Amino acid sequence: SRRQRQMCIRDRGMTLLASCNRPAANKKESIYHTSIPLVITDQVQCIPVHTDGDYFNHVEDYLRTVSYVKLASEPLLTRINDIHIINEKIYVWDQADQIVCYDMQGNMIFRIHGVGNGPGEYSGIHAFALNPDRAEVVIYDNMRISLHYYSMLNGKYLRTESFPKPNPSEMAFFDGVYFYNNRDHRNYPNDNSLHYSLLVSADGLKMDKNYFPHNDAEEKYIFSPSLQTFYDNDTTLYYCKNFDNTVYQLGKDSIKARYRIDLPNPLPFSKIEERANEWKLIKSDYAFGISNVYECESLLYFRFFKSGYIMAALYDLAKNEQICCVKAMQDSPRLTIPLINTIDGVYKGQFFSILSPEFIDYCITKCPGEYPAIFQQYDAQSENPIIAFYEVVK
Repeated sequence: SRRQRQMCIRDRGMTLLASCNRPAANKKESIYHTSIPLVITDQVQCIPVHTDGDYFNHVEDYLRTVSYVKLASEPLLTRINDIHIINEKIYVWDQADQIVCYDMQGNMIFRIHGVGNGPGEYSGIHAFALNPDRAEVVIYDNMRISLHYYSMLNGKYLRTESFPKPNPSEMAFFDGVYFYNNRDHRNYPNDNSLHYSLLVSADGLKMDKNYFPHNDAEEKYIFSPSLQTFYDNDTTLYYCKNFDNTVYQLGKDSIKARYRIDLPNPLPFSKIEERANEWKLIKSDYAFGISNVYECESLLYFRFFKSGYIMAALYDLAKNEQICCVKAMQDSPRLTIPLINTIDGVYKGQFFSILSPEFIDYCITKCPGEYPAIFQQYDAQSENPIIAFYEVVK
């Protein structure tokens, strides 16, 4: 029988910074243990957020479906942990410890599925990144404290490097360097250079820069709704760390604070300090967990938790006004076209969204006949997700 699928809810981040009417920060603020890397804070745009209700029925006024890519049904994916599109190839990290590469027609090009103890094999995939400069897929294996390298062109195994520390929860490659999200330093309490949330490495092995010192409250609070902190916006890499509401643009020499998202009733830091029950927090009226931060043309999309729901927001950066902030998932069907579950990335000036089999089945069952032909004969039990691409309506 087929492996039971799981719904992919990719919700990351938390918010704690002050609102936009706080005193302006210095133009350049060093948060490094030396004076080399800087956080530039003089161009922050405030994003005030208010909830609009349950539904938004005018998506088509802002986004237009351009195309769909139906991923080949073999291998059958379980849950997509992460996805990147680069050079007309789609790279999917599946929960079943595999990286699958597809072309833009959805045909599988290669599959990396090397769980085992032999050369070129790994115990599991705990993070991965694409290095187009060297045409390499890089897999972090925390059980073997190693980085495994494979070809981006054909998936062929290349080499393995020892990687004893840090122990990142996520990694990315952009602007010629590697970035690591370093959630805590429990495994290296005496190495003060690694007591930071964001680490930067030129070669991927030796850490060259570090940003955002850890604090005691975050270290002791295991709950982390931010399963993802890096957001690939094609030509830009954004970062929103745990317990933060500021979105940073990353570069090899410095990072820039771009957006400060002012959520309604933001989670107070005291809840982190007292290590509040995570389920009670999710059901509470506090807003937190900023995730899926993607920008295309003049539109900014992001999500967060509030009152037991995932809220999805769309903001017009040019007009500096909110378009909508509504429940991302609800019991009643959404009748709008284009069909959108969540925004999962940007490629060549277009948003894209992973339409999971469960989501497609839910919509078609509730509203048969409302959708394009690609969905009409879709079998949620035996087929893989569909990637939808949207352009911004001008």
